[in-house]
Amino acid sequence: MPAFKEMTPEEFKSFIDKIFTGNPADARSDCESTITPDYIRFMAGGDETNFERAVEKVAFFRANCHTWESDIVFFMQEENRVAARLLCTLGMAGQEAKRVELMFMAEVNGEGLFEKVWEQAADWVGE
Repeated sequence: MPAFKEMTPEEFKSFIDKIFTGNPADARSDCESTITPDYIRFMAGGDETNFERAVEKVAFFRANCHTWESDIVFFMQEENRVAARLLCTLGMAGQEAKRVELMFMAEVNGEGLFEKVWEQAADWVGE
């Protein structure tokens, strides 16, 4: 079995934060450095994203996000599987910022690039 690069919670947080912050023109190069060309993301509720769509979404988020703050509540990695729970404050153009809970599970390849991702995001209803 190949050895997988261990990821720290800080590295994971940096990956997530870079989706929403940064230069929209750098979306492709940033995606190339963090996800595989075979990337597939499933969102609870049926949305599916491949590599090209991920580049579009990252550029869109970066161009339209006015507020992004994230806190990792839970993080674990076992071999090539990563799981995390984040509480985020997200504000997109024309909308007030709101608190969101993001559940994230993924598989990474031997190079540490995200390959298969499952996400569920919902408005935060906690304390």
